[in-house]
Amino acid sequence: MKAGARHLLTLALVLLGLWFYETMRPVGQAPGILAPDPPRLTPVEGKPPVFERSAHVLTGLARFQAKARVLSLERYGRDRQARIAPLDLALGWGVLSDTATLKAVDVAQTERRVLYQSYDPKLPDEQVETSILNVHVIGANAEVDKRLGELRQGHIVELEGWLVEAVGADGWRWRGETRSRSPALPGTLLWIQRLEAS
Repeated sequence: MKAGARHLLTLALVLLGLWFYETMRPVGQAPGILAPDPPRLTPVEGKPPVFERSAHVLTGLARFQAKARVLSLERYGRDRQARIAPLDLALGWGVLSDTATLKAVDVAQTERRVLYQSYDPKLPDEQVETSILNVHVIGANAEVDKRLGELRQGHIVELEGWLVEAVGADGWRWRGETRSRSPALPGTLLWIQRLEAS
């Protein structure tokens, strides 16, 4: 390889690395509780709304609104669920929206689940569990899909939509995990109609 081509290749790799770092690095936030309240759910009254995505019918289970911090995000592409929800978000509120608290808490996602570990004796895992939620997200339109693609760990998001159950033409069903602790949820599959991030 000639020296000029080698220099161009090196420059291209450096620029690619800088772009990757800039688009993937966590978003910094000031200390303090930035999303104080848990998600709000409104039960379906009357006939539930019905949506469609990738040849699946999505039936509304409850209206969902939240302001939360993105603690982690994981993209999927190989499982059946990825056809409709290729992204999971681990969302935190209350103490888990505070940058200072997160210095002592590890959050990760794997196999459509969220894992967490607190290293602060004043913040046991049982308390962390009440301020964290893993949702499988579906953008309602191209604009929401674009914004989901731009999300990074650390973003504060305001989102609105519906918790839904997906049903495929072959009878396959998915609504994610139910949650009995507060806020109680009928599932964790989330159809997002509005998304703002800062």
